[in-house]
Amino acid sequence: MKYWDDFHDKHGFGSGDDVPPDAWALRHVYVFEINRLAAKLGSAVRLFAYDRPGMHNPYLISRVKAKTVKGVPEKALCKGLYRGGWDPGLNWEEPETDEALEAAIAAAMTMELEDLVRVEVTISSRPRSRATARRPAA
Repeated sequence: MKYWDDFHDKHGFGSGDDVPPDAWALRHVYVFEINRLAAKLGSAVRLFAYDRPGMHNPYLISRVKAKTVKGVPEKALCKGLYRGGWDPGLNWEEPETDEALEAAIAAAMTMELEDLVRVEVTISSRPRSRATARRPAA
């Protein structure tokens, strides 16, 4: 999965300086699909999109006990706090992974989830300034 390692390292994406335009959308898809697989396999752990505050990588994927997020809408776990997603609170502890979650991640690695994301980058046609270029004095 594209960027999978970056989503698990506070120094990922060049410590946050090189976040590609499709990172948020891919994180959303990964968390959503892996959580669905994990639930089917009986995992006691779920993933959630964690928007890391402060310096370094802002786009992380973290783990939480499934019972902690029982009743939380699936998409709320995918969005990240800064886009209205689930808030883990201050006293949250990340649990260890379990075999079912690892199996869900392994299955997701074969699903080509990147194909579900399209990002379009455009250049605005609106002028940004009225400054004109001048030749430097000789």
